[in-house]
Amino acid sequence: MPIKPVLTTLIALLSIILALYTIQLPSSRSLSSIATTIGALAKYSTFFGHKHHHHHHHHHHHHHYHHHEPIKCCEKWTSRLRHQYKTSLVLTVDLHGCGNFSNVQSAIDAVPDLSSSKTLIIVNSGSYREKVTVNENKTNLVIQGRGYQNTSIEWNDTAKSAGNTADSFSFVVFAANFTAYNISFKNNAPEPDPGEADAQAVALRIEGDQAAFYGCGFYGAQDTLLDDKGRHFFKECFIQGSIDFIFGNGRSLYQVKDKTHSCMTFSKHDHNTLKSQTGLYYQFNSKGEYIRSYRIYHSSRKTIRR
Repeated sequence: MPIKPVLTTLIALLSIILALYTIQLPSSRSLSSIATTIGALAKYSTFFGHKHHHHHHHHHHHHHYHHHEPIKCCEKWTSRLRHQYKTSLVLTVDLHGCGNFSNVQSAIDAVPDLSSSKTLIIVNSGSYREKVTVNENKTNLVIQGRGYQNTSIEWNDTAKSAGNTADSFSFVVFAANFTAYNISFKNNAPEPDPGEADAQAVALRIEGDQAAFYGCGFYGAQDTLLDDKGRHFFKECFIQGSIDFIFGNGRSLYQVKDKTHSCMTFSKHDHNTLKSQTGLYYQFNSKGEYIRSYRIYHSSRKTIRR
């Protein structure tokens, strides 16, 4: 029943009561009957008004739920690395808020300074758009993704936008004893035209000593991986670039086991050698199959092409 007719009825009823009051004072029994009638009508009006309002609220709530259904966080965050490294702290990162943090930098900032024990950061699948720094005091950090094709840290600086090549990184490590598993580091700056100035774009810059990368990806064009200084180990990684895409003065080992389990490099240019003036020399055939490697001992700029 609409509210307006009910109010009209009440007003009419009150007019009748006032008219009766001016003509003749009713008995107490009559007044009680009239009061009961008014109360019933008021209750009836309130009921329908509340019902109508509740219906409207319920409709609105349903609409809201349909478009903003809460994310179900059922991730167990298991990792064999917890026991392997006997970690003292495990932090989790998830883009949708299902971890301790929603971005990688915040998790790294939460790592204890100059820790003598390992901290593990598990990064869930997704593309994390951020420029990340592992400062010198964040030692003994292990970071693990969900596969280098599933978890990536990405930025798009160039030497021009950052002021120099070294600072164009998407991810930089200054701390010692850094380890990464199953995650990619990408610089999404476009591939430069031949001869273009200040187009270098570093995906990873590594300066901390005794770092290791297992099953990781490095994506960029010119100067993808800045193996700057220190001793580093790369195993079963994928490294992509176009010009001088592995360079620096680090003393690093890029381990090649066979064509199935190897540290693979990929270039759009037709080079069949991977050379290091400060580390190892690798040679591949036209199919990308490993042929041989040996060590050379010069201490100048390292350039690796494949």
